[in-house]
Amino acid sequence: MFFLSLLWLLIGLLIGGLTWMARCSPPSWRRFVWLRMLVLGAVVALAAGWLGVLLAGHFFATALALWVTVFCMVVLPRGTRWLHMHLHIKKV
Repeated sequence: MFFLSLLWLLIGLLIGGLTWMARCSPPSWRRFVWLRMLVLGAVVALAAGWLGVLLAGHFFATALALWVTVFCMVVLPRGTRWLHMHLHIKKV
């Protein structure tokens, strides 16, 4: 399981780096965007991998981690931008 966890972290770092190069981060993340995308990818991949082990077993966990990470890396940064725009309290 240790090697699977390392594999999921590597997958998350790779996908985080790819989404950073594709400029999928919100404009509100001004500082350390590359680090935030890498950490977000690694955390999501590790969580998705362990959840995949619990739900689908060892065989399908890596594929599940890959696809959940790709989906979350596209949706989560844009979701934070949407929340920031719609829930931002405007000063009068």
